[in-house]
Parts: sequence; structure tokens; C-alpha cells
Amino acid sequence: MFLLRDIISEEIVPKGILMMGIPGCGKSLSVKAIASCFGLPLYRVDMIEIFSGRHGKPEGAFVEACRTMEDMAPAVLWFDEIEMGVTAAESGGEQGRIFAFFLTWMQEKTRGLFVAATANRIDLLPAEMIRKGRFDEVFFVDLPVEKERIEIFKIHLARRGVDPSPFRLDQLTGFTNGWTGAEIEQCVVSALTKAQLEDRALAEQDLIQVAVKLVPLSRTMKEQITHIRDWAFERAVPASPRASGR
Repeated sequence: MFLLRDIISEEIVPKGILMMGIPGCGKSLSVKAIASCFGLPLYRVDMIEIFSGRHGKPEGAFVEACRTMEDMAPAVLWFDEIEMGVTAAESGGEQGRIFAFFLTWMQEKTRGLFVAATANRIDLLPAEMIRKGRFDEVFFVDLPVEKERIEIFKIHLARRGVDPSPFRLDQLTGFTNGWTGAEIEQCVVSALTKAQLEDRALAEQDLIQVAVKLVPLSRTMKEQITHIRDWAFERAVPASPRASGR
């Protein structure tokens, strides 16, 4: 009973989250928003850089990065493209040892160090990584739906000094089905560049002309993206409510 009381009264400190999703849909932006919301500094560990060899052997570089970050707590630690390095392949090999270290480290790391891991292919990660207890939650960031695409257009127009209110952005939704947020941003940038080169204000038709020509990732990599969405549907929490209906 004494132990139970201690557990209940202990302050609950979040460990972190794991986010998977289609490239260009806002995983990185979400991590930055988390750090801003917590009011904590954000540090990023690039798994591709860890395995580049520029910082010594990957195993040593990874362990040193994790240990160093414990001294920086409280902070948000972002493991970018974690599936590129943390796997269970060959338990006796380097990647296997990194994986084993990471699992133990996640359980024992310093309180106040919030881990935000992002992955494009969370299905490549072993089950031990995504089980409850390693992270507080596993989220899936899906392609934006119609209402979200309109809001993303508004954001990127406003960021570039263009008032979005005169534009009938709902007309663009038919051309942008299956687009990522990054592709919407590029549409705005390309259309605005075209208008500036012609020394005139951005017109609605400029956005439509770019949208018609742009081939989205969801079309060029249809099979892979369908696989990711199918895998995540029953294994991860949708980052926004509408994702559950796909």
C-alpha cells in the first residue's frame, strides 16, 4: 500500500512521442511547436549524420549524443528520421547495439528530457520501439484534407505578404487532393515568383496554373504511401481527428 501511494503521488513527467507520417506533412513543424509550447530549448539529432562517419563510429557518436543531452535537461530532444539508425537488425552488430542502448536509455534517461522522434517509415521500426512505455504516444501525421489544405494556403499566402481573403481557395481543393503541406507551400512560392517576374500582383489563376502541373508525392509514390497509411491506420493515433476516417 505504501508503494502504491508513492506511485500515485509521484509527479507525472512526459517521456516523449513518436511521430510517423508522409514526408512534407508537418512532423518537423510539430516538434518545433512542442518545444515552443513547453518553453524549452530544442536539440536535434540527425540519424543520417550519426551514421555518416564524420563523428567517429556511429555507436559511439550516438551514445555520446544521448549522454550529452541529459546534461542539457530540461529540453526537447528531436531524433530525426529515427528509422534510419535505430533498428533491431543483427543484435550482435553495431545497429543492434545502438538499438539495445536506446531502449535502455529511454527507460532510464534524465527526467525533464522530452524525446520527440520522427520517422517517415515507422513500419521499419521493431515492435519493442513502439510498445507502450517507451513513448507516451505514437502519432500518425496524414495527408491534409480539404479544409486543412485551404488553411495551409492561407498561412503561406499571409507569410509572404499576400492577403488570402480575395482568393477563392476552395476552387483549388479539386486540384490539390492528395497534396502535402510542403507541396502547397511550393505552389504558393512558384505562383508568386511567376507573378513577380511579370511585375504584377498574384492572381488566383497563377495558383491554379501551378496546381494543374504539379505532380504530388502521393501519386509518384502511391504504393509506398498507401502502405504507410494502411500500416498506421490500426497502430498509431491520428494526429488530427479526421485521419481516422482516412
